[in-house]
Amino acid sequence: MTRPNDSFVMQVGRRFDASAERVYDAFLNPAMVGRFMFASPTGRIVRCEIDARVGGAFVIIDRRDGEDVAHSGRYRELERPRRIVFTLLVEKYSKDADKVTIDVAPLGKGCELTLTQEKTAKDAPHEDRAREGWADILDVAAELLVDTAPSCGVGVAQHAAIPAKIGVMFEGLAETLELHRKMLRLGDPNTRKEDEVYRELATSWREIAIRVEKTAALMTAQRELPMGAHDETAWGADHLRAFEKFVSAQSRVLALLQVAADRDEKTLATMKAPSGA
Repeated sequence: MTRPNDSFVMQVGRRFDASAERVYDAFLNPAMVGRFMFASPTGRIVRCEIDARVGGAFVIIDRRDGEDVAHSGRYRELERPRRIVFTLLVEKYSKDADKVTIDVAPLGKGCELTLTQEKTAKDAPHEDRAREGWADILDVAAELLVDTAPSCGVGVAQHAAIPAKIGVMFEGLAETLELHRKMLRLGDPNTRKEDEVYRELATSWREIAIRVEKTAALMTAQRELPMGAHDETAWGADHLRAFEKFVSAQSRVLALLQVAADRDEKTLATMKAPSGA
């Protein structure tokens, strides 16, 4: 597959706490691929078929708000556990097939994955969204693919992905509040009060976002933390209660986020719709 003159290359990288073999195999296993590949935040994979051989085809269908979006292509290179090359076509959005290369480099612990997508120049305005989409896919895959009995440092690093995303979410909230202030006409007391509240909220959320993102980065950096001596007899009911509290809160947040995401996706679609449509 030759590279057209009007193409550009986009890359995304991700560290995995799993062997190169396990990561490579996961990208060709329909049961695993159906859990992380191409699913939109509010969608779900309803079909995943993979013929994992050179020349073999795949099709993965994500159902989004009742509409099916098909991702299809063919495998060009398969070199276990280091490389997967395939074409990718999402016909709903483009008639052009991209070339995607997944390179997996084994490390002393885990592996490093680099995904390269070759896209046509006309897709350049959507590069940031495409990069973000692949980053989300790799984040979910990294959560799923973890070798057994990880060290404490790896365990800490594994729990950094969600806070990092939450930090970005809080940053977006702060920016939205700040931009809303520009719409206010400060000619009456009520408007001035609203501006004051939005200013305070935006400042607070911005500070929280920065703190959360810095803490998540610190957690990620602990992957190579040496394993210290532990007194297993010190583990008790308080440890269990604390972790139960954490796990239970995750489930409750997930339920709330699903409702909030559905609501705000609809609001966003209305904002994007042409005026009077």
